[in-house]
Amino acid sequence: MKNLNIKNIFLTGLFVLIPIVVTVWVVKTLLSVVNNLILPYLEEAGVPTPHIPGLGIIVTLTIIFILGLLAQNYFGKKFLSYLESLILKIPVAGSIYNATKQTMETLFSKKENFSKVVLVRFPHKDTFALGFIANELKICEENYYIVFIPAAINPTSGFAIMVKREDIIITDLTVEEAMRTIVSGGLVIKKHIKLLKDNQIPAGEVSANGEK
Repeated sequence: MKNLNIKNIFLTGLFVLIPIVVTVWVVKTLLSVVNNLILPYLEEAGVPTPHIPGLGIIVTLTIIFILGLLAQNYFGKKFLSYLESLILKIPVAGSIYNATKQTMETLFSKKENFSKVVLVRFPHKDTFALGFIANELKICEENYYIVFIPAAINPTSGFAIMVKREDIIITDLTVEEAMRTIVSGGLVIKKHIKLLKDNQIPAGEVSANGEK
């Protein structure tokens, strides 16, 4: 019997275990969040809520379904629009609601949120950062792109910077490939990245609000 390489066996087991543990933890956390999303408010309102495992998930999904039905018919739209107008008039709460709604509309839009993956010199001129073209604008008749640079591991945060069109380097990376690289902290990356010869994004690919 060949000598066992304890280190390699341990590392192999670790690489198998970590994805399983992370997956279970994420699923458990999400289920816990959904389960406790509505029930605490119902209890505070005095609504009798029996402590049955999974009841919160059922209640939450039911409310989401009902709201979806309301939002798709005429009277429901009118009611939700009136309710929204009341919320928007409340100081602070209105701003939070509006910002959250816009974020949700952006994240779940059927249109592609980012058009191209680019390299920009950030945070200083001697380094490059992966970024996504989010929009374009003109400043004093000069063309600029708004580039979103996600933070590694946690791409929900990052920087939105304005870069001159001529300073943008467009790559052949897809949005999915770039996101895998960012989420993995650079561990997963396409080994050969091609740069497009022409750094100009074809007209019509980016317009107001990043819509194509």
